[in-house]
Amino acid sequence: MAVKRTRKTTVSSPTLTDGFTQMVEDVEFRLRVDQQRVTVFLDGLESSALNLLDPAELEFEYMQYMSCVVNAFFPLPAPLRALHLGAAACSLPLAWETLRPGSRQVAVDLNGELLHLVRELFPLPKAPALKLRQQDASVTLAGVRPGKFQVIVRDVFADARTPEPLRSANFYEQAAAALGGGGVLLVNCRHGDGVDVREEARAALTHFRDVYLFADGKTLAGGRCGNVVLAGRNFVADEDANKVAENWLETDRYLRKLAFPVRLLPTPKVRRWAGV
Repeated sequence: MAVKRTRKTTVSSPTLTDGFTQMVEDVEFRLRVDQQRVTVFLDGLESSALNLLDPAELEFEYMQYMSCVVNAFFPLPAPLRALHLGAAACSLPLAWETLRPGSRQVAVDLNGELLHLVRELFPLPKAPALKLRQQDASVTLAGVRPGKFQVIVRDVFADARTPEPLRSANFYEQAAAALGGGGVLLVNCRHGDGVDVREEARAALTHFRDVYLFADGKTLAGGRCGNVVLAGRNFVADEDANKVAENWLETDRYLRKLAFPVRLLPTPKVRRWAGV
């Protein structure tokens, strides 16, 4: 009697090739590869960029702003305890781990298939250096014990907008509690097209003594839609105010070394701009 042969189904492994496309849950994941540079598109929008030969390089301007703040308050190469709300391809956690060996970071994303795919594709550090967690960012933040992290990054978008629970006063209250004394919150905000960073600035000022904004001048002036980085810092009892002021000046010096002009608004100007 002849033996019936069954055809084996093969599933191709993801590869770092230009044009590679895969659905991750309900999101289209696509790669653009140009030599060692890889850009990740989610539903057609640029989401992450990595230099495979130099993971410390950050292409996106708003991530460079964030690193300027971190480097001023936590000088290199000190390791960080950082929480990233919104993971994508983890280019920022990868850069910080490269520059700060021994860091302990957690990256959270609601899309579990996305987390699995980027872990396969990119040279991300393993846990405990970098833990990838599938969870709603609001749930994660609500469960963080007080003072666990030195830095919290919020970079969450759905249809080019940050969900309302992550823009609320409650979000800023929880973030302040999750940060230790001297901890820094870094928020990637969209400004324009019906979204006004002033609302978030007012919420942040309620819970953080220092709130700074970083963006190009046209975006802050309302001339175009773009990214604004909001930085909030927890104060420390009996800290040296002059030292803190020097850290913010150091942030400004780092920003001035970037390849593009950046407008910085310190806390008093943020208050006036936000109408507080």
